[in-house]
Amino acid sequence: MPIVRIDITGPKPPEWKKALLTGVCAAVVESLGVPRERVTVRVVETPDDCVDVPDCRTARYTFIEVIMYEGRDPEPKRDMVEAIRHRLAQDPGIEPSEVAVAIRDSSAVDLHVLPGEASL
Repeated sequence: MPIVRIDITGPKPPEWKKALLTGVCAAVVESLGVPRERVTVRVVETPDDCVDVPDCRTARYTFIEVIMYEGRDPEPKRDMVEAIRHRLAQDPGIEPSEVAVAIRDSSAVDLHVLPGEASL
């Protein structure tokens, strides 16, 4: 059930965005042990002139937010963050220090999911 939002500044080529989608999805599935069909990943691209980030960041800075049901232990979450950073370092070549990941745990009541998804 994890819902993932990847925020980047752009424009970026389609291959870049595809690498983000593929890499992050695979990292979430592998580290959390959830079925692929339960993971939603989207890339949100904002024009450079509409983003203000610290000078220590580059154009490759990537912010990832993962919303999932509460109750998972901290270890799989840490594994997920490391897997995301590892995969994005491989393709499309983002330094791990340029990948920020925020995890939000949510109850099924707060998330308003479809029937049958509450167990993930």
